[in-house]
Amino acid sequence: MNLRRLVQIAPLLLLIAACSKNPLPLTQPEKQTMTELTASLKTRCVGRYLIDMPSDALSTGLATIQGVTFEAIPMARTEFEEQIAARETELLATKSRDGYQFMYDRGEVRGVPNSKYFVTLGNSNADSDLGRVIEAYKWDAGYQVKLEVKATDSIHSEFEKRVKGTPYESKDWKVNDVPEKTNLVLDLIRKVRGRADDEIPAEPGVCFLGGFLPRKAAVGESISVFFAMKDKSDVSFELATDTDVRDKREDTLPGRLRQIRSEIKEANGRIIRTGAAEVEGIDAQEVLISGTSVTKTVGHTFLLEANTATSGALNPFLTVSLYDIQIGALTEGEAIALWDTVSRTLRPRPNGF
Repeated sequence: MNLRRLVQIAPLLLLIAACSKNPLPLTQPEKQTMTELTASLKTRCVGRYLIDMPSDALSTGLATIQGVTFEAIPMARTEFEEQIAARETELLATKSRDGYQFMYDRGEVRGVPNSKYFVTLGNSNADSDLGRVIEAYKWDAGYQVKLEVKATDSIHSEFEKRVKGTPYESKDWKVNDVPEKTNLVLDLIRKVRGRADDEIPAEPGVCFLGGFLPRKAAVGESISVFFAMKDKSDVSFELATDTDVRDKREDTLPGRLRQIRSEIKEANGRIIRTGAAEVEGIDAQEVLISGTSVTKTVGHTFLLEANTATSGALNPFLTVSLYDIQIGALTEGEAIALWDTVSRTLRPRPNGF
């Protein structure tokens, strides 16, 4: 089993003892808790999928598309202008410890108002000038959108000149992907747009927290959003999609159950439920695990997984997770009820691909 799989079941190992009884019907207090948590659900867009979450859930996210990281932060335009001016001043004032050039290029993105890009050494303490960091910013629809990618230039490197004729010289290694990656970032920053949390795009493309990139289905997309319940911070969901993760069929969730059972048995944990999950338009499997955490409270880790062995542009590897393992904010019945309410709303976004 690969490292990613071990990481995915790692939270399960925090569970060290569990009751073996089947979940009982919800008590009146449990029903009240579920009413409070699920009375107001709001549709969220993650990658090319939709899911309904409690409307007051707090969210954070990560997005990488074509090797470029995407980030969007709500921001007024005046604040954006101030921050970009301060960023430019900071970068222009930064000097390389070893005397290398630090700023290589900067300017506005052609055809994009309220935008700026920089190509720099990235790290003032870098031991060489082989690396570059390309970052681009734009303000759109009330959001600062930032794109960033790393690049390499050994052809115009002062470091390469300094080490010529020494054992550190790389005679057969000549690379300069700075122009290519700069063009990529500038092309993406032109297309990307800010997006309110409840905005559901109608065209093909990729949703990430605070933004949207219009484009047809393609590989090179890794998106995740983490949702924490506002009044129960120990309870959280994560929805993640990745077009480039694909495992062997024996490493799908059913194929990993034997190892999962072994791991949680060693920790005295318990599988509440496992098997096929009825999710709209998605062939998914799930496993629900319960146990007493190291803090001596009952906790839960639930996982839904799809497209493990068939991942690609049109059907990315897809996971939904629920975590409640630190202080056990939910009873087992509440955790299952919340899971069944939220996870079954997962569906492909219409025209998303």
